[in-house]
Amino acid sequence: MVEFKQRTLEEVKSLGRKDAVELMRQAGIVGAGGGGFPTYFKYANPQPRLIVNCTESEPGYWADKVLHRDFFDEFMRLYEALRAVFGFERIIMGVHFKDEEWFSRYIEHAGGLYEVKLVPDKYSMGEEKTLIKNIFREDREMWVPRRVEMPDGTRRPGLPPDAGHIVNNTETLLNVYRAWFEGRPVTTKWLQVYGPDLPLKLYEVPLGASATELLTISGVDVEKEAGRLSVIDGGPYLNEMGIESLGEGDAFVRRTTNGFLVIPKGVPSKEYGKIETRLPEEGAISLVGKVSGVVIPLGGRFLTPARPLVSEGEEVSYEQKLGEPVDEGLSIGVWSSMDGTVSSIEDGVVTIDGGGAFTRGAGAEAGAARPRE
Repeated sequence: MVEFKQRTLEEVKSLGRKDAVELMRQAGIVGAGGGGFPTYFKYANPQPRLIVNCTESEPGYWADKVLHRDFFDEFMRLYEALRAVFGFERIIMGVHFKDEEWFSRYIEHAGGLYEVKLVPDKYSMGEEKTLIKNIFREDREMWVPRRVEMPDGTRRPGLPPDAGHIVNNTETLLNVYRAWFEGRPVTTKWLQVYGPDLPLKLYEVPLGASATELLTISGVDVEKEAGRLSVIDGGPYLNEMGIESLGEGDAFVRRTTNGFLVIPKGVPSKEYGKIETRLPEEGAISLVGKVSGVVIPLGGRFLTPARPLVSEGEEVSYEQKLGEPVDEGLSIGVWSSMDGTVSSIEDGVVTIDGGGAFTRGAGAEAGAARPRE
């Protein structure tokens, strides 16, 4: 198996495609923008063009813009490596018109390595087919076909590879950088916690952390607000219910969680489609090592569960491997997002207790966490 280790740019550029893809698989990289499709599968069949989705997919979101600002040098190295390893003819960043100034540094440095294309300020731009259509505009040959005929005569909806594109969002590509250059797996998620009465906070959060605990860290009096608030996993438009009634059950940070929107119970989330937020002065705060426990699925959604490598009662450390990908279906490596003790492995979910109170009830919530992953 290809080794997880720090690599220079030249060492990464010399990786074979098979090893580069396997690093994505072992690192546990999936579409961080919300789709959750395993990234390694996309790159197993390289296409001529890489589309970098830099459009925040929901009102009030800041995380992807902050990542592009704070990791400029890393993205420059990654783009160079991606072209070398996969032979991309073009790397195109899709950016909202309203964010042109925010991405000015990328625009100034654009050239032979990558391009920046401005697209309308609509949140549907986060949908891959719409983004591609607005990047290429009148060049209809680049659009994703509506339907593709299969060898057996059936037809399926078109996908970006049918038009020669791979699409990844900001955080997904940052995870590729970390795997290739730093030898680090996916153990955290960048997300925002916000609401009409809750100023936005940006965090790098351990995978599997409790939403209730995040709200407490963000200044919400959970006991006082119990039964009055709902916690939406996502934004106003594209989301799933996290906690329908605060204080009754919990939700956990998934690989696809981009935000927790905290709203009055019973009010439709789309009512907050015009919510405005401010970037906090402190920027993104790391909560690595600062949560009391985590609940981590070994599979779910598109993913066949990884084979557990740990047992109940075992002490584990941050970035220790918990699950080995299996050969059946689509499967990825799973890694610990904190130091602690494995308190349970049940229904394909690993619960790690760092000594916090919330993990006592995590087992009851694990069944809900698994299918939502």
